[in-house]
Amino acid sequence: MADSKNKSGNGLTLSKRGFLSATTAAGVTASVPSRSFANNHGDVYDLIVVGGGNSGLPTAIFAAQRDARVLIIEAASELGGTLFLSTGQMSAAGTKLQKSKGIEDTPQSHYDDVMRISKGTADPDLVHLAVFNAAETFDWLTDNGFKARDGHPVTGTTHEPYSEARYAWGPEGGLSILKVLEEQLKPYLENGKVTALTSTEAIKLIQEPDGTVIGVTTKDVNGQTARQLGKHVVLTCGGYASNSEMFEELEGATDYADVSYPYSQGAGITLGLGAGGYVRGGEDHLPLFGAILADDDYPSPAVGMVRHFPPNRPPWEIYVNIKGERFLREDIPSHDAYEHGLLNQPEERCWVMFDDAIFKAAPKLVGGFPRTWTQEEVVEAFADDTPMFYKANTIQELAKKAGINPDGLQNTVGRYNEGQATGKDPLGRKYMPLPIVKPPYYAIRLQSWLLTTYAGLAVNGELNVIRQDGTPIPNLYAAGELLGGGQLFGRAVIGGMMVTPALTFGRLLGQRLITFGA
Repeated sequence: MADSKNKSGNGLTLSKRGFLSATTAAGVTASVPSRSFANNHGDVYDLIVVGGGNSGLPTAIFAAQRDARVLIIEAASELGGTLFLSTGQMSAAGTKLQKSKGIEDTPQSHYDDVMRISKGTADPDLVHLAVFNAAETFDWLTDNGFKARDGHPVTGTTHEPYSEARYAWGPEGGLSILKVLEEQLKPYLENGKVTALTSTEAIKLIQEPDGTVIGVTTKDVNGQTARQLGKHVVLTCGGYASNSEMFEELEGATDYADVSYPYSQGAGITLGLGAGGYVRGGEDHLPLFGAILADDDYPSPAVGMVRHFPPNRPPWEIYVNIKGERFLREDIPSHDAYEHGLLNQPEERCWVMFDDAIFKAAPKLVGGFPRTWTQEEVVEAFADDTPMFYKANTIQELAKKAGINPDGLQNTVGRYNEGQATGKDPLGRKYMPLPIVKPPYYAIRLQSWLLTTYAGLAVNGELNVIRQDGTPIPNLYAAGELLGGGQLFGRAVIGGMMVTPALTFGRLLGQRLITFGA
């Protein structure tokens, strides 16, 4: 196993500078001026928001609508957070969009789906708070200019499908959401209700002797520290997907793929723990399926993806582990089965394997994240011995090149071919268009990956950060990815249950913080 390393912007295949250039070209106003009040003269904000992204921006917007004075502290040079990278997947039940298409749906059905897909591992209180308030959030976005992709909402595309069509993306992914948030924030930045301190880290929470949080100590790019005082502090500074050491500590797994937002360093985890909070949810770690990595220096950039949904692209190939054994029925119509299957493989790794006849006849296999691949490029990758792409004239030779047990792979292919000929696959697979018999033979090594993280600060139903004994830390709240996927969708990956709860919890905190904090 390669040494773990923390990631920075320079570690990404596409740097944050690249994200910002792309968003500016797309019409997003990415730059926000950095200003600060002189808190050493006794100035106290109504609300301090640490993290200006998916959850922090709606927190600030809705608080400013209530005439609150808000400070946003953002470590990056621009506001937006993971929305620069996110596909912006949302899910909500009972929306105006659904009603316009004749779709009848309820928050209770949404809740039931989340608990079903998560097999009861998601936090019921947080899921209830999220889904029973999701439609109002989604409608607010659409009322203010958000447009869903053509054909949306749908039941699902890249995650386990819902029972109703409530899953919607914007045509520009997360940028479609960010445009709305920026437009809504702009007047409050201009009139001084909201102040944004960018390129500024929150390094410590300021607390009274009884633990009450009264502000944040910050450090700017010049190393200057300052005390920012506030009546309430909301932590919305994301997860730790770009902090490999924290990832391994909290989830007990290796951070193989460098695909995340570079500022997802776990700052909110550190701040919350320092204030007396605790972390939960890491035990629900579940990897995404199918990354093709650049190399074995983990975390490594992803160069491609093999990740398909059998109803949309039935599998022609087989998937094997390091022993050369198949570990799932490839035509099972379940993302969850693929993800749990990969979780149980050594080093969360597998290989997709096929022969020349399948290679020439099957639909496109290598997908479009983080970039689009042409079939010609895939052919070249095999010809050039590109890392993770293997080609050989015999199955044994292919296995040796790829790092798979040769005898295991030979036996597996033999059993698959027998099942394909008789229609009685050992794993029960039905879709088997061709046997694997025509050389040359091919394999692509696939690795687990994650954009978001599972462990997060523990909060109660009012989004107060809580101590291990369940008591709230006064005046301290958290929302967004900082809560972790383990609380919002348990040991599963459920479409829209990271972005929409982040937006929704930010809205609720901005609207109701005085009630929550009473």
